[in-house]
Amino acid sequence: MAAFTEEHVDVNGIDTAVFTAGEGDPLVFLTGAGTAPGFDGLLPLAEQFKLILPHHSGFGSSADDTSITRIEDYVLHYLDLFDALGLDEVSIVGHSIGATIGAWLAIYDGRRVRRLVLAAPYGLRVPEHPTIDFFSLNDDEIAGYLANDMSVYSHYPNPMTPEFLALLYREGTSFARIGWERNYDLKLHRWLHRLTMPTLLLWGTGDRLIPSDQASVWAELIPDAEVRTVPGAGHLLFNESQEAVSAVADFVGAEVAV
Repeated sequence: MAAFTEEHVDVNGIDTAVFTAGEGDPLVFLTGAGTAPGFDGLLPLAEQFKLILPHHSGFGSSADDTSITRIEDYVLHYLDLFDALGLDEVSIVGHSIGATIGAWLAIYDGRRVRRLVLAAPYGLRVPEHPTIDFFSLNDDEIAGYLANDMSVYSHYPNPMTPEFLALLYREGTSFARIGWERNYDLKLHRWLHRLTMPTLLLWGTGDRLIPSDQASVWAELIPDAEVRTVPGAGHLLFNESQEAVSAVADFVGAEVAV
């Protein structure tokens, strides 16, 4: 199986880590608010596509950018990164906050986006099925809200090292800059009608952080969106289930085959 290679791209003075694997049509994966669980489970996608996985500024191997205080700041950052990488037409898979970023990217620059997958997307206010306030959780609750299969954490150091704790703190701080005030986007719902490219909503039925019952609300706002659920998977659905990875390959591959 292919492995990720790492390169670094200067985006307006911010050192941005970009991990790639495979060859073929480009598939950009925009991660959620943490890199610690890892992304090797996505590597089967590199058998069909050129898998491109950047780390958000302030996360993982990318440099900090304390000027980023809104999702839109990440969107503009990635539009510049796509230009730097020559990505004129891409499929985008976004997970959690990465799905919010991906949705806004497609809203602003829909002609560039061939197919869009929003996996456990963060960003809508759904009072009847609310997103959990991540920052209200105790440290010992977080793992259970993110995953149902605790084996996804088996590679974490035990006991946790100062370096690993520093990574978690840094990424939590970066997330707080955009998510502390509220856990939804004030305007996203108004513009989802612009997502006219084929769009898949993908969710784990066991997601305790962003309930899969929100899928119907997203589907009502996105023209002709498809909905697929992964039985029992939690918020970290790609770490817990190869079915989620296969769903992405099938959906994005359908466009490639046309």
